[in-house]
Amino acid sequence: MRQHWTRKCWIVGMVLCLCLCLGTPLSKVWAADEDPVSTQDSAILLMYDSMGVGTPEEGNIEALERVLAAFGAQVTVTSFDSYEAGTLAKYKKVIAVRNAADLTMLPEQYEEDFAAYHGAYMHIGAHLPEASRQQLQLEEDQTVNDTINLTIGQLSQSSVPVQNMSYITNYSGTSYGSVTSEALGRSVPFGIMNGNVAYIPYMVKGNVSELGISYVLKDWLGITSATHQYVVFHDIYPFSDLDMLSDMADKLYDAGIPFIVSVQPVLSHLDYPSMTRYLETLKHVQSRNGSIVVNAPVVASTITQDMTVLKSEMSAFLDALAGYGVVPLGIGTELYWTFDQHYAADGLTFFDSGIVFPNERVLARNPSNTSRAFATSIYTIGEADLELYTKDQQIRNPLPMNTAVVYAFPTDKKGLQVLMDKLQSDWTAYSDYKNETHRVQTDTNKMESKSGHLSVNGQSIQMNDAMQDVSAEHVYVDEGKKSLTTLFSVQNNIFIVLILSTLLIFVAFLIIGYRLYKRKYTNYRREL
Repeated sequence: MRQHWTRKCWIVGMVLCLCLCLGTPLSKVWAADEDPVSTQDSAILLMYDSMGVGTPEEGNIEALERVLAAFGAQVTVTSFDSYEAGTLAKYKKVIAVRNAADLTMLPEQYEEDFAAYHGAYMHIGAHLPEASRQQLQLEEDQTVNDTINLTIGQLSQSSVPVQNMSYITNYSGTSYGSVTSEALGRSVPFGIMNGNVAYIPYMVKGNVSELGISYVLKDWLGITSATHQYVVFHDIYPFSDLDMLSDMADKLYDAGIPFIVSVQPVLSHLDYPSMTRYLETLKHVQSRNGSIVVNAPVVASTITQDMTVLKSEMSAFLDALAGYGVVPLGIGTELYWTFDQHYAADGLTFFDSGIVFPNERVLARNPSNTSRAFATSIYTIGEADLELYTKDQQIRNPLPMNTAVVYAFPTDKKGLQVLMDKLQSDWTAYSDYKNETHRVQTDTNKMESKSGHLSVNGQSIQMNDAMQDVSAEHVYVDEGKKSLTTLFSVQNNIFIVLILSTLLIFVAFLIIGYRLYKRKYTNYRREL
């Protein structure tokens, strides 16, 4: 026993010496040991022949990237035209999206590498390779113009117009969902998989096929973990109605609904009272079963905005949260941030969990074709998109990936009441985000959640819903050193005296003139 303990101490000592010699902080060594992200296993090569601009398929590449991000996959995106020989051999999983029905030929070097490729392969769209067709024992039919109904899981959408649609009529393996064709008068699978080969003939951004592909992807990626549904409130700023935010948190807590708030960071003036009020409100939200997620800073312009200080400013805000007992559990970001080297390195590396929103306005700084993956990620669905679920179901079952329904923060009490009525009438069971494992780390603080417990640097956070009043009196701009103050004060006093004296003299002349005019008028009346 003593020899075992001595050997263990010797090993620890050697590790300490090695870290000191290499100049490596132990925090980074421990962080590396705890990092659950396995880039090699989750790396996917996504290839496409066309972005489908001007066609119904436009945007389906981006939509697929966001679904893959929800599964924690690191994605490298490239076109077939840009393919370099030997690339396929570097990946265990490859997805090909064929949007252009008229582009039948692919680069010769790709064809040669694909013939020798034995990894997992998923094909979306036209021109399925012959080897994959044989493995699936596939037979298809096709229509030029058609209207289809899509159903997969609880997702359902009817009367979807399509062109040049391929239908799976015979296959070997597992089927997913159904496509009902009006032209054929029959239902066929939405997608199929046999072994490590999967095939989906149709995917368009914005309809059921975008979400439906997740059912095939989960099995193709070999993911077996349970998934959860969350409620997220977006667009919360320091100048939002903080009393409304506290009131909303109280009502959600009383209704037993756990929730997430995605809050905008404050990147300067962290000592202002407005910042303290912001922190007080977030601490109250946290105590009411709310989880805090920091939203990516707003990028107004890549030309005028200085993003070189992004890392230090984000770190300062996260440290301010930690110092106040508020534990952020991840970051909310648009998809393009994960495909940008600058934003990924300086804005996302603090977090191992993320909520990935669709792109609204892409303002890339240093674009990359490889994404930054999160250990835990959430796919977001807008409130308006909930109608894609089958309407006769009162309870929505979780999708194959972690999903959050995004609601806008209400602007008035009427909107808050409408929101509460909607959530309370919904029978869906929403999960508590902090019950999962999340970690946010700066050079100073390590913030974590494990099984519902929040901690900063290993110390548990005590939930406190009491809010202190913060004085609004504050000098927001420091007064500079003043010169000639006495002289200007004397001059001001002299001017005041002169003005008052002039007014008094003017009033005296008015009184004298009035009396003289009155006396003259009286004498004139007597003479008459």
